[in-house]
Amino acid sequence: MKSVNSRLSAGKLRISMTLGVAMAATVLFFGASAMADEGVEAAGKNRYMDYCASCHGVDAKGAGPFAVMLTKKPSDLTLLSKNNGGTFPYDHVFEAIDGRDMIGGAHGSKDMPIWGGEWKDSGLASETALRGRILEMLIYLKSIQQ
Repeated sequence: MKSVNSRLSAGKLRISMTLGVAMAATVLFFGASAMADEGVEAAGKNRYMDYCASCHGVDAKGAGPFAVMLTKKPSDLTLLSKNNGGTFPYDHVFEAIDGRDMIGGAHGSKDMPIWGGEWKDSGLASETALRGRILEMLIYLKSIQQ
């Protein structure tokens, strides 16, 4: 009887440990996912501040210190979703930031740098890293929509 009880106890212990590990893994996964999202958003904000805020403004409303020198007022980037029927226009914003595949005036005025070309040509980013930089900014821009 003792061996049966010890096997049952060992089995319960294994089940408890397995459930504990599974619960810990779930918490770590979702916690890490949220932390990763926050990290990506923070990286996007930093990149935005470095490359975009001088024209679009720290608040992204289009009134940065260099905006007065431009021929066309920079867009209010907090209204991208609102101006697109309530949906954030990922593809359009990605293409506008990258700028390499835009035709004619679709990129905006000639005042806005073509960051895809700038970052790629300067050696700051491989194609994969370049897309990562742009995605970071997209995640940040989506987070500031009104």
